[in-house]
Amino acid sequence: MESLKDNMMTISSDEFENNIMADAEEFSPAIKQQDSRTHKVPEDDFKAVAYKQEWNEVSKLPADYIRREDMEIKDVAMKHVLPFLPGKSLMKFRAVSNEWNHWIVCPLLAYQQSTSFQKLSGYFYQVVDVDFQSDPNFLSLDHSANGIPNPSLGFLPERIKVLSSSSGLLLCQGLESYYVCNPLTEDWKRIPPHQYYHGSDPAVILAFDPQGNIESHFHLVAAVPLLDQPVVFFEIYSSQSNYWSRSSSECLELEDTTLVGGGLYMKGMAYWSTTSNGVLAFDVKNEVAAVLRVPIPPGRYGALTQVKDELSYVTVYNDCGDVFMLDIYGGMDMSLNHSVCINLGHKKSRQTLEEGPFIDNGTVLCSVLPCINSGDDIVVICTTERIYLYNLSGQKVETFMTPGQLNLKRRFIPYTNSLAAIHE
Repeated sequence: MESLKDNMMTISSDEFENNIMADAEEFSPAIKQQDSRTHKVPEDDFKAVAYKQEWNEVSKLPADYIRREDMEIKDVAMKHVLPFLPGKSLMKFRAVSNEWNHWIVCPLLAYQQSTSFQKLSGYFYQVVDVDFQSDPNFLSLDHSANGIPNPSLGFLPERIKVLSSSSGLLLCQGLESYYVCNPLTEDWKRIPPHQYYHGSDPAVILAFDPQGNIESHFHLVAAVPLLDQPVVFFEIYSSQSNYWSRSSSECLELEDTTLVGGGLYMKGMAYWSTTSNGVLAFDVKNEVAAVLRVPIPPGRYGALTQVKDELSYVTVYNDCGDVFMLDIYGGMDMSLNHSVCINLGHKKSRQTLEEGPFIDNGTVLCSVLPCINSGDDIVVICTTERIYLYNLSGQKVETFMTPGQLNLKRRFIPYTNSLAAIHE
């Protein structure tokens, strides 16, 4: 993510809609005039293709191999800068030359980019309902670099709701099946049927680690509560074996509580929030479950987020006027690490506060959105009219327009603009 601006900037609702349309237009075929010939990037063809190795018969080296002494600036940029850019930017650069187009669609670059670019790009948001009447949409934090061609995920074979995201891949639920897809490349895979009933709003997390995983293997972890019993067991899908299995691990510590969908995966661990302010943790590799208790005041809720490369539970409330308080819990005991007082400059009149449908006792309703990012300690705050990105290190705020009125049933799933591949 680019450095946050000192002065806050608000995007109007018209600009918000125009940006979505611009995203779609920018994914149309790009044309570049070169050497009196036309170089055209095929439409709907942003997929990694098999790399055909060509050899230089004189040097006995690959034809695209460049010795260090022969490297030019364009070669350095192509090999060492492109992997650190978001996927949409790479799509635009396919029109630079045939050489760049050939490299950008190479599976090796897709792997390098998925491991190198790990910053928050935006949010998929959707009203959670049982009859799949609401299509997902996408809120980009940088429309010029982080868009996707089809925010409603219409390339999937049925209407879906988004459940989870991990390193550029999405887990979606249809009426009968789960799907894992890359919304940028529009590659997708239908997951085989699971053995146990997961519920209408299942607590299933996509676990995908691109580092050292060139074949793009992933897991799905479903936390399944037993009916009328304080027991949660786990059903796990492996893309490598292509089947579901029940873990021997069970959690017996969650009484009178409900798991909250849209969990978080980081560093080999799957996490779910609960309605009793606890965090259910599951080690995917070793299949060990535990419950972390968060000592927050009754009636206050937060979200799981990544702060200083560690799991944190963050809550926010409107103290008075424009002043908001962030409480950040973390560590092995999930204790209160520190509190931050922020002036967001909400600038709402008292009459608006009194008439707003989501206002309680003259304060602005607000919530923390889940967030995973690498290198940027960012907390994302959603209010009735705006979304704020607060940089904890630089103490700076960037403002975005909230996509419509704050809806308590709307779920936000953090997303990274990645070229991560999906293999059958």
